[in-house]
Amino acid sequence: MKRTAQISVVVITLSVILLMGIAAGEGILKILAGPSPLSDNMSFEQAEGSYLSCQVTYPVASYPDEYYTGDPGRVKRKAYIVYDEGRQAFFKIIVSKEASNDLDRLLRAANMSEQTKEAWGDDLESQLKPVTVSGSFTLIESSDAITALSESLTNTNFKGTEAQRAEALAQSSWYVLDCGFIRGVSTWEYRLCMVVIGINLLFLLIALICLLPKRAGKDFLSKNPGSPVTLFLKKQLPWLSDWCKKGGLHQFRTAFLIMFLMAAGLTAIGFYLKYTVFYIIIVHLSLGLLIGQIFGLPFLLGIGVTFNPDRLLKCYSKAFEKLYPVQTEREAIAQNLLEADDSWVVREQGKETCACATLGERYWIIFHESGQIVLADSSRAERMYSKTEIMHFRTGKVRHTYTSYTVYVYYQEEEEQTSARNAFVFKSEGAAGQFMNLARKRLGDRAQTVIQELPESKISYS
Repeated sequence: MKRTAQISVVVITLSVILLMGIAAGEGILKILAGPSPLSDNMSFEQAEGSYLSCQVTYPVASYPDEYYTGDPGRVKRKAYIVYDEGRQAFFKIIVSKEASNDLDRLLRAANMSEQTKEAWGDDLESQLKPVTVSGSFTLIESSDAITALSESLTNTNFKGTEAQRAEALAQSSWYVLDCGFIRGVSTWEYRLCMVVIGINLLFLLIALICLLPKRAGKDFLSKNPGSPVTLFLKKQLPWLSDWCKKGGLHQFRTAFLIMFLMAAGLTAIGFYLKYTVFYIIIVHLSLGLLIGQIFGLPFLLGIGVTFNPDRLLKCYSKAFEKLYPVQTEREAIAQNLLEADDSWVVREQGKETCACATLGERYWIIFHESGQIVLADSSRAERMYSKTEIMHFRTGKVRHTYTSYTVYVYYQEEEEQTSARNAFVFKSEGAAGQFMNLARKRLGDRAQTVIQELPESKISYS
């Protein structure tokens, strides 16, 4: 499953890189290279689709081009009619409302009288300073856009001369420079594609490194093959491998479902809003893939960590050594547990959690999916009981309930506490009940004095 997940990451990330590269590669290269200056001998038709910058010196009219959705009185983008002296032609530029101040300054200075120029004095140069804008030229084909443009030329706010007004109205074809846009897609949306490609390149590199053959290392379980500790840990490998395989498969499916739903959902929204296929791929699909991979790919990359039986066995070994640092003592405990056959084992396996408890004649142990173990010496047990614990917690407005079934074991003279050191936690009532039944058998006659029945077994935490 680990290798399958890594191969899947390679296929997914490579497909995303190719798709985004084909769709947005041209625009991304233009952004990386930066806008080229609009040369004097280049016509608007030749400049169409290129990422260019030009200097605006003579706007003659302006009007609102777009309003915010749901707020028809608030201008989002403004349009300006600009006269190009070199080409002796007019064209339209569109800028955001926030970037319109400098163009408004030039518009106020259009056809400024000599007296006004003298009144400005040394500040005149700053008022007539050209404004540099960048974007791509597109031929205006919409009749509504042509109508709005013509109305701006005929109203009283026109700042050019009457000869210029007549020339502009007689112009047959109009081009628009959409500032900050390339082929109708904004530069920040192209940068979004760059982020998606960058993240996928990173995931692709990680997955390829993981697929490289690794040098054979010495298995930590082979250091002392005849040791009771090693034999007991090896005994856990079959059920642990089975749980890791099933859990990894579930996480694998979850990751793909997250990525598919995010990408499909945002793409469907794009079609519902009737955007072009090109725009949907660049923006909606790109954003869906980004969100889906942020949440989904860590699941895939984490399969080798969370559901890795070798890693879990190493964690169990370290936890065992931490509880009992003396090797001879660990071996004696492991030997006692090895002598317990499968009839003294309690296992429960969920999609994301597992627990396996073994009750030896003297020592009892439980392994958890977190890599932690709990080990109790039943010969020292003075009292034990089980509790059903219900914990309530909130994440935002959603209330969650977590239920666990815990068997507490207390040694002699150990103070009563909410969470005992030797707490055997299960997710199901059946597993906890089976553990208690086996504990009664192991304790024999002592069970009547050690095992206690609580008047109220359910405890709720908020």
